[in-house]
Amino acid sequence: MSDDSSRPQAQKDLLWGMYSDMRAHARHAETLRANAVNIVLVVASALVAVIAADGNLRRDELPVSLLVIFIGVIGLAFAAAYTELYQRNRRRAERFRAVLDERFFVADDPTITEVLNASDERHQATSFYRWTRRLTGSTQRFWLVVPALVIVTGTALVIAIAAA
Repeated sequence: MSDDSSRPQAQKDLLWGMYSDMRAHARHAETLRANAVNIVLVVASALVAVIAADGNLRRDELPVSLLVIFIGVIGLAFAAAYTELYQRNRRRAERFRAVLDERFFVADDPTITEVLNASDERHQATSFYRWTRRLTGSTQRFWLVVPALVIVTGTALVIAIAAA
């Protein structure tokens, strides 16, 4: 049998471990998403370079243009899926952190959430934060916009080739 006095410490260790694990999973999803989008950009850029190498758009380049669209669609689907996975793991981690705050912080001590919120408020009050958010919006959207631009580029090439 376990000693009841060690139970709170074991619970805290378990919650902290689960919190850390969920944060690691979220970071991993972010890394995979970033790598996938980078690969999409490299492959799409190489395909566009092949199409544009001779300075003319020809009908025989239509399959390569369609491939650019396909690469963009795959990249968009991957980015969306890994954005959802990141969000799921981040929300799980936030819930574990909330439970840690509820169970292990006394009334006079700032909780982890309070410390993070205060830090975020200070950061969000800076002009640099406001400027970048106006310019780019959420970074979640940024990772979806990039593959969408690949799709638009491929579509534009298909239209230009069809008109040529």
